[in-house]
Amino acid sequence: MILKIIRTISFSTTLVLVALTQAVSAQTTMPPELLVAVDATQEAHGLQAWWGKEVVVADVEIIFGGHTIVDGTFSFEAHGPRARYDRKDGTSIIFDGETAWVTPGDASAPKGRFHVLTWPWFIMAPFKMQGDGIHLSDLNQAEVDGQAYDTIFQTFGDEMGDTPDDWYRFYLNPKTKLVDAMAYIVTFGKDVDTANETPSILKYYDYVDADGPVIATRYEFWYWNAKRHTVVGDTPKGVGTVSNIRYTSKQAADFSVPVDARELPLN
Repeated sequence: MILKIIRTISFSTTLVLVALTQAVSAQTTMPPELLVAVDATQEAHGLQAWWGKEVVVADVEIIFGGHTIVDGTFSFEAHGPRARYDRKDGTSIIFDGETAWVTPGDASAPKGRFHVLTWPWFIMAPFKMQGDGIHLSDLNQAEVDGQAYDTIFQTFGDEMGDTPDDWYRFYLNPKTKLVDAMAYIVTFGKDVDTANETPSILKYYDYVDADGPVIATRYEFWYWNAKRHTVVGDTPKGVGTVSNIRYTSKQAADFSVPVDARELPLN
């Protein structure tokens, strides 16, 4: 999912008030049983501690089909749209809140805009269950690999980022209250009908307490049968790791666009 994460004003106690106001607004329209499930999950993930973070920094490696497609350090605003992906080869991809850029300008950056926005969102997904432009519905139950889960369907308003037609379904562990998995489609570069034919699921593993927020550090990606709630195939199509999670301030982070940068297209 490529979402331009909702902008907020500069970090202060007002940030917490804005987040609380958004949560209260969402609560006014959400069925009580759905609200209880969402609140329990976000509390388990350390949402209050997350509100106190400005910029998240983490090393991320993603491997699909035996090929490393992401390998470097991500810096991204916890409560804003800006993000930066510094690859190990010295190339940087920067999303300034509106546009994605690559520097140096002659560097290759296939799906650069997709990468700089998607992986921060996957890391933050448990903290972004609610908010302006985000719609939750269909609290249900499903059994996956013999484990019972509460599931919640998430969709987005038309103004939410590059691919508002994407959807997610959270699978909530009834014991830990954590997000064990998240089914999704990717409409980036394709139409909705085509995307719906090949949904995927991201399985979250090895959660750690990252100075308050509880964040997964290992991923598995599978093709997914959304109707049967079962994986497709015998092995994951991709794996990933998130490590060395830390935080910095907006003042210390660098989301500026160098003069030699090249603008990246949506596709």
